[in-house]
Amino acid sequence: MNQFVAILITVFFLGLIIYFTVTHKLKDRYAFLWLVTAVAGVLAAACIPLLNRFAVWLGIAYMPTFVFLVTIIFILALLVRQTISLSKQSDRIKTLTQEFAVMEKSLLELHQTVKGREAP
Repeated sequence: MNQFVAILITVFFLGLIIYFTVTHKLKDRYAFLWLVTAVAGVLAAACIPLLNRFAVWLGIAYMPTFVFLVTIIFILALLVRQTISLSKQSDRIKTLTQEFAVMEKSLLELHQTVKGREAP
């Protein structure tokens, strides 16, 4: 029964990711990562006895501990990836702001030059 509930929840998550991708709420560059994650979740839920044997083989007596360990490592990797992306976006915003300021100054100087020529 627990395996059925796990499969049901992960299939729902997969459907939600597909819905967000189709409605363009989730950008394509992140959609693939989340689709792979959802499919891995469905496979893991379908293979709970196999995961249990694998955890014992690794020396982990309680299989949910193994699942939480893998999940925490995945979340940390995702956070690092998002932090790198955020840093790149911050640098891009800084560069765009500086370029905008230079262009605005040039435009004001050009506008003043044109006004100076029209004055006599």
